[in-house]
Amino acid sequence: MDIVLWRMRIKDGKEEMAQEWIAFLQEHQEEGNKTLKNEKEHLEIYFLNQENGAAYAYMFVLADDLDYAAKTAENSGNPLDAKHMEYMSVCVDLEDCTQLSPVLVLGDFSVFHSKK
Repeated sequence: MDIVLWRMRIKDGKEEMAQEWIAFLQEHQEEGNKTLKNEKEHLEIYFLNQENGAAYAYMFVLADDLDYAAKTAENSGNPLDAKHMEYMSVCVDLEDCTQLSPVLVLGDFSVFHSKK
């Protein structure tokens, strides 16, 4: 199980577009949930925050395999994935992204495994 929290700085002047990006994901939440299933992701949670005069997006991801999830999304041909990645490329300052890994994880992870 892979767990990560991404901290991504929103480019100056792209704050409204970042809000639009999240609204787009909210509007397509049901379809997005199906996409996550194909990517073997269990959770993808977004936060927007203002810090020291800059906007940041945080994305918490819980997946069976993050590399698999990323490759599947990139190659899916799904218009939702394509639009999501387009928003990210326009909004996110790739020079100011930080991947945080947990030092401790507590929880009942059995809920994320299908029962056979």
